[in-house]
Amino acid sequence: MKTTYLFLAFSLILLHANAQTDPDTTNISIGDKQIRVIDASPDDDSTDVAMTPDEDDSDSKGTLTHWDGIDLGVNVLLNKDNKTTLAEGDQWLDLDYSHSLSWRFNIIEEKIRIYKDYAGIIIGAGLTYNSYGLKRNVDINADSTGATTGFAVADSSRDYNKNKLRASYINIPLMLEFNTSEDNDKSFHIAAGVIGGWKMGSIIKQKWDDGDDKNSYRRKSDFNMNPFTFDLTARVGYKNFTVFATYGLTPLFKKDKGPEVYPMTVGLQIVPF
Repeated sequence: MKTTYLFLAFSLILLHANAQTDPDTTNISIGDKQIRVIDASPDDDSTDVAMTPDEDDSDSKGTLTHWDGIDLGVNVLLNKDNKTTLAEGDQWLDLDYSHSLSWRFNIIEEKIRIYKDYAGIIIGAGLTYNSYGLKRNVDINADSTGATTGFAVADSSRDYNKNKLRASYINIPLMLEFNTSEDNDKSFHIAAGVIGGWKMGSIIKQKWDDGDDKNSYRRKSDFNMNPFTFDLTARVGYKNFTVFATYGLTPLFKKDKGPEVYPMTVGLQIVPF
């Protein structure tokens, strides 16, 4: 009889254990005591599914911005009336546009979204090299002392093949950009804003022939050029094609130390990043 009772008790324990809902843990109650059995090697076919964050949309963010890349443009100088005709006495600054190019290396870009990729604020940084090819045979005498007498004088002794004033800048843009689609292959884009600049340096480069000899000359100087620039800018395009324009709000030269002319550049992005 005692054996029968022991067998019934053992059967009840097994039934109670099989009724547990947790396949890895079994609770066994005997009187006021409880025994917990944990299965170290659960035999089930369940698979843990790792939760992954939403897909990173940084690629879309970068694709739908159109600042970073290499720009090529043509420089133009305007008088205070926004005309290309320069005042008498300033005509030594008439440009040869084939040698008046702007190379712009826009190397840093960041977009602050306003509404998805349809609207955002663009900030960044870049390097600009502006060249002003002088059409006339003149020599620029102005230097870092700020002298204005004889700023540029005619040079009848040389026939220049190249006579170019070049300045290099660090630029920081702040623009508001709009896209018509979140798919870059279907999107028109437009951006407008301002670009601040700091002049790193300026040089004059000259080349001329003297009989059978070829001569070249270059001189670094301040040339009375403004150390800081502030430009309006606009960029318009479709897909990865972008054209741009900038208009200088600050004159090329310091006040009363050179002609009052304002630089303007028009061009296109030849290599998008």
